[in-house]
Amino acid sequence: MELETGIRNRKIRKKQIAGAIVIFLIITSVFLHQISKKSKDFKKEDDEIRKFIFKEEIKLKQKFVAGEPDAEFKIALIKLEGEIIGYPSKYYQKSVSEIVRSALDLAKQDEKVKGIIIQINSPGGDIIEVEKIYEKIEEIKKSKIIVSLLENIAASGGYYCACGTNKIIANPLTITGNIGAVILFYNVKELFEKKLGINMIVIKSGKHKDIGSPFRKMDIEEKNILQNLVDEAAKRFLNVVLKNRKIRPEDIPIVSDGRIFTGIQAKEIGLVDEIGTLKKAIETIKEMTKIKKLKVIEYYYKPSLFELLGFYGSEKLYFSKFHQISTPVLKYIWIPNI
Repeated sequence: MELETGIRNRKIRKKQIAGAIVIFLIITSVFLHQISKKSKDFKKEDDEIRKFIFKEEIKLKQKFVAGEPDAEFKIALIKLEGEIIGYPSKYYQKSVSEIVRSALDLAKQDEKVKGIIIQINSPGGDIIEVEKIYEKIEEIKKSKIIVSLLENIAASGGYYCACGTNKIIANPLTITGNIGAVILFYNVKELFEKKLGINMIVIKSGKHKDIGSPFRKMDIEEKNILQNLVDEAAKRFLNVVLKNRKIRPEDIPIVSDGRIFTGIQAKEIGLVDEIGTLKKAIETIKEMTKIKKLKVIEYYYKPSLFELLGFYGSEKLYFSKFHQISTPVLKYIWIPNI
């Protein structure tokens, strides 16, 4: 009798579990169906689901890092770190460009923020993303004082961004400069043909349609075309430097040839205003704003739970960005390890 009762109870529990699963699946199905009805295609459906689960805008956090804790007014500290690219370096993150520009906007909107320090530790990056940050700095500078603090490395695009600020402060041995542009191409023609026995056949509409192809040798004409692109970008970079910095005419050749400088060397030729650390940057803003008591609040990004779990959206995943990483683009970047 007890055995039969136990078996019957187990069957009941199994039915209850099965019923709960069915109910869950029905509710989930209805939920997804309600969302999908709003869309006309898969792309729109994906957008609706993503927007329902989390917000697209970047939510930044704040924390006290220096100064007087009881001060009424603030200095916003924004860190520009790593390669400046337009896509996340990890699946759960936002891009460097997005974070910095969002932080600048937030600081602009806060009436308590009287100055901004951009702490730069970057070798540069994609030209378009660097330009976006520079333009945002130029915009915010009209209403807020901005000081850039160059850390271990603030070369090429990192320095380009600093040019937009009111003052540039560097550590004595900061690596900076590297003014110019670069575009990288890989060539695997010999590897494919001689080592692997693979020949690539390309059908193209014009002579230069596959310019930069890794599967054939680049000719002189193509090198000249690409060199003109790089030269134009480098000229734009130099113009930004000359517009914002007081460079002596005799120093322009060494400023524009792509070499790197220490913070001390950069100050000697006019690329940097002062030598110092975060303390010096804070003192500079206090002097410029004539406000003696200021607290430094860092604006930083921390991924949400959904982003950490990988729910941010498939197009944000790191593995979906490999095609962007390998695509040759003009860069303001210092890359000695390649």
